[in-house]
Amino acid sequence: MKKSEEKSARLSERILEIFDDLTKSERLLAEHFLENPDSLVLHTAAEISGQAKVSKATTARFFKRLGFPSFKTAQRLARVDRNDETYSKNVYSAPVPTLSGRSDLADHLASDVQNLIRTIEAVRSDELRAAVTYLAGAQKIWVVGFGDNYPLAHFARAQLIKVKPDIRLIPLGGFSVPEEFASIQTADAVLALAIGRRTRTLRSIMQSARLADAKTISITDLVSSGNPELAEVTLRCRTSGLTYFDSLASPVSVITYLCMAVAERIGQNAVERLKYIDAIHSEWGDAG
Repeated sequence: MKKSEEKSARLSERILEIFDDLTKSERLLAEHFLENPDSLVLHTAAEISGQAKVSKATTARFFKRLGFPSFKTAQRLARVDRNDETYSKNVYSAPVPTLSGRSDLADHLASDVQNLIRTIEAVRSDELRAAVTYLAGAQKIWVVGFGDNYPLAHFARAQLIKVKPDIRLIPLGGFSVPEEFASIQTADAVLALAIGRRTRTLRSIMQSARLADAKTISITDLVSSGNPELAEVTLRCRTSGLTYFDSLASPVSVITYLCMAVAERIGQNAVERLKYIDAIHSEWGDAG
């Protein structure tokens, strides 16, 4: 392979091409590089092995599987690519990519599909079943999401309220969170949206829920801790985006699945509630 050809085949592209054939340890490395694209440039092989929690031998074998003679070769090419005249150290000062063409849209969709596939591969079926059991059996469900997670929380609440009568949204505009959350009970469940940056208040809510012996489910990304010590179940979603923004395709898909599974678990009561909601819409003359 010529140098120019090696440069054009970026590390992330090579990883995605062979991801399905990687061993469990190699997938830890793959996820590390997909979530930390600058790691190859900034760290030694030993440092990367430690961060991904794999052996140095696994790291060496991983790069050979990607088609590089060695880790050093891959690192040298990555540094050359990084220092290319088209590279900007400040991503916010770089030209904004135009995503109006069909090829760009195809790349975007392909990236989201990869996020969905990797999420499905990583989520454990027993954790999904536990999350559904906790949500379906809860007396009240508290859906929590701050900042960028608020739209996800609002979406989850909008779906769950169709099949269960008592779904609380935190934060609720104009109301103090501690006062709202004071009625948490052991029979309740908390669904916490924790994609990307999280607030101290979210952690406090999860701590209070655990103290009340309520069930806690966290939906988070691959690189965040997700406060596993505070969550009965932690569902991790791959959220890698092509440009400046994380992809929310996987979190939305996981939320949709949970809501659907909860409705099926509840059974006839969920069906009757949906019928009653439709009857109200008809009585009020709502078109939607």
